[in-house]
This record gives sequence, structure tokens and C-alpha cells, in this order.
Amino acid sequence: MILKVDRVEFLKKIKIVNKAISENKIRPIISYVYLETIEDKLWFCGTNLELTISTEMECEILEGGKAVFQHNLVEEYLKEIKDDIIVMKIKNDTLIIETSDSSSEFVSMNADEFPKLAEPKLKDDEFKFKMKKLDLADCFDKVRFSASSSSDNLSINCIKMEIEKEKIKFISTDTYRLTYLEREYPENELEFNVSIPVNTIDAISKLLRNGNEEIIEFSLKNNQLYFKLGNISIVSRIIDLPFPNYRTILEASGYNKELKVDKIEFEKMLKRIQIFVKNNSESKYGAIFHLNDDELKIEGVGELARAQEIAKVDFNGERFKISLNVKFLLDFVQIGALETISLEFTTANSAVRIKNMAEEEYIYIVMPLALKD
Repeated sequence: MILKVDRVEFLKKIKIVNKAISENKIRPIISYVYLETIEDKLWFCGTNLELTISTEMECEILEGGKAVFQHNLVEEYLKEIKDDIIVMKIKNDTLIIETSDSSSEFVSMNADEFPKLAEPKLKDDEFKFKMKKLDLADCFDKVRFSASSSSDNLSINCIKMEIEKEKIKFISTDTYRLTYLEREYPENELEFNVSIPVNTIDAISKLLRNGNEEIIEFSLKNNQLYFKLGNISIVSRIIDLPFPNYRTILEASGYNKELKVDKIEFEKMLKRIQIFVKNNSESKYGAIFHLNDDELKIEGVGELARAQEIAKVDFNGERFKISLNVKFLLDFVQIGALETISLEFTTANSAVRIKNMAEEEYIYIVMPLALKD
């Protein structure tokens, strides 16, 4: 393989596909970037076998071929080169990069040993759904934080995404809390119901914030989830385990106490209290919330210090106290340009329903901590 490529464009493509790559000591070859010349394009691919990202670029192909190389080292080297156009060659399992005043060699792996992947692209008419990419990024950001970060339970190590009746819904949970977001999805006649792995969400979210494309398209085929963002193709496995019954949680009634509080003031109170409770050995991040008339008092006790925050609020209900995870509250409060936060309660042992008053269909459910006498 002999190529003349634009150095900056080549670097951009590596950064795109390496979002799907992670170290794999059992199969080291998938820890690297795969290259192949296809017709008049240079095709890039990165995979961890559960997530595959591919893209392409135009270049001058003097001799076709394929290669697998250690992308981190090559990327670091290319950043230090000034030439706009470089020559790349594969010879005897060696990647050679030539510039106007240098020649460097990198170990290359046998490209024939790279796993044969499923077709990374769908035809254009096979993509059934589309969204503005920044809208999708915003939705992912608003629910990602409450998805389980552990792969021990795959059924919640994901974001549930549903499209039905001109609505698109995003749901996540780690069993201690649940986030639900609903948006309008007009002129839709199809249904879509899938659990997307967290690692796929993280990779896609980074790509959605970059590039010039405005629309991302997606579809489900053969139990694989396909995304198309310009000339970037993303193929992901889906989680086929049952997602928890979130509707029962959302439809729970009986909330008879409501606190409305200014978002900025509440966030500052929580941040100060968090300093004292983040290392509490008995109840990490736990604080006691006292509600009485129009006053909110938060008490935080740490190993070496304690704090108390008091604020005038709009509270409707009987005198009440409950123990809540301050970090969990901050995860929700700090997202978006919220103005007023609503917290609804029943008892000290029941879930708390939290809403952004400016976005009615953005709901956060948090379980309380054990309240000690």
C-alpha cells in the first residue's frame, strides 16, 4: 500500500474511529486502527467488537492495500510534522511515513488477522429515523448520568430509547434513581424501542458535538443499531435484556408535599453541603433535609465537621424530614438552564419526584437514604 494523504485530515479520521477502540490483551489487533483502500477512498475502522466506528477520506492511492497500526503513536508523531501532504507505505509489516525531510517506521500488524466485521453501512433508504444531532446530544446528556456505570448488570448499563406516537423518550436508571425525558417527534409513523449500551452513548455523544453535519440518522437491523453522521458510520450491539418497568415508577401517585426552590440557590446549598458529606463513612453523600412552613434546612455531617444551610422556599405540606444523596441531587440540578426545581414527597421512606419546572416532561426519581433517629 502506498498513499499520499492530507496529514490533518488523516489525523481527524483517526480521532473519530479511536472512540470505539479500547485495549484488548486477548486480541491485541483490535486495539489498533484498521485501514483499507476501497475504490478511490481510504477507509478507517476502529472496533471493540461491540461497537464499530468507520469513516473515509479521499487521498491519492498509488498502490492499494490494507494495514493495522498503533494509532496513538502515529497520531502523536503526525502532530509534530509540518508537511501538509505525507506519503504512507506498508512494507514487510512496517508502516513507513515519509515527509519532505524525514522518514519514520512503525510496527504494523497483519491486516488479514483483523476480524471480519458485519457490513458497517446501511443503504440510505434503510435509515428510518433522524434527528438534529445536537438535540440528540442534549437528550443523551440529560439522562446519561443516572445509567448504571457497571457492566455487571447490562440491563441498566444503558439508555432506553423509545419512539412512538410522535414522541421520543429517553430513560436511564441505576436502581437507586431514574431519569425520564420526553420530547416531541412529529410526523412519525414508526415505532422504535431499544436499549443502547453506555459505551456506545459515550462514543456517539463525543461525535455529535463535532463536525459540520446537522442531522444524525439511525435504524435497527439484524439486532444491530446503525447510526449515520455524514460519512461516519457507527454500528453497535444492543442490550436485549429486559429494561426495568419504568412506567410503574413514573405513574406512582400519592405525592402530598411539594417544595419549589430556585435552581441557582439550591445548587449552591448542595455544593456547600457536599463538602462535608462526600466522605461520610456511614452514609456517603447523605444529608438530612428539614421542611417546615416556608423554610428548607439541610444538615450535613462529616467525619470531622458539620454544616447547616437554611433558605426561604415555597413549601406546601406538613412538617417533614428526609435523608437524600446530595450528589444525586446535584447530578440533576446542574444540567441545563433550569430556573425552578420542584421536589415532591410522600414519606421519608418513599421515592422523591423531581422536576424541572421549565421542562415538564423531564422527570427525576430518587430513592431516599435510611433516616436515623
